Amino acid sequence: MTERDKRILFDFVDACAMHRCPICTLVQRAEQRTLAVYCAEGAGDQQRRADVRAARGLCATHGSQLCDAKDAMAAAVTAYDVLTNLQRDLTALRSNSRGWRRRGIAQPLPCPVCVDMQRYNRAICAGIGVWSNEESLQQALMSSQGICGPHLRTISRQSGVSDGFWSAQFLAWQRLHDELGEFIRKRDDRFRHERQASEADSWKRAWHQISGEVLNDITKE
Repeated sequence: MTERDKRILFDFVDACAMHRCPICTLVQRAEQRTLAVYCAEGAGDQQRRADVRAARGLCATHGSQLCDAKDAMAAAVTAYDVLTNLQRDLTALRSNSRGWRRRGIAQPLPCPVCVDMQRYNRAICAGIGVWSNEESLQQALMSSQGICGPHLRTISRQSGVSDGFWSAQFLAWQRLHDELGEFIRKRDDRFRHERQASEADSWKRAWHQISGEVLNDITKE
């Protein structure tokens, strides 16, 4: 058992305390770490800069997160690189209009942060499958909001996931399902006088569980 294997278990159990899919929580934490490291290095990682140039920038979500990191120098250097390449694309388009305009500007490589998160996502889902028989994981999952639909489908493609894991997930979703039913019941005029409790935001939590909270291209295999 490696330290990384243990870390996946410990991180998952910790993330189960959040009111959302624990794997979505871990992926979003990894996104923040990736961009924080990029900013801390002052965009000095030449390979990473080359990847961003080849991708002609970052996707809309990760580009916004880079700006939110409030590291003006890293954002400026990265933007300078990308705009240089975009201008080259435009110059080539203008100088060879007949050929280029038929096929358009070449499709860039995928956002490098998305590529990293795809890799991380698969590692986390695989790790959860390996630890699925661990009692601490099952207990944490049972008391959580549950794993979202997209991540659960990824885990379901693995072999050897324990029945205890599926039972814990079922109980987490059953609790949410019951809260939704209670929310709907209290919307009836006959019961509107009843004060809402934990079910008040169940409809929001349900959609987080149905759709997940990370980009679709992160959860794809």
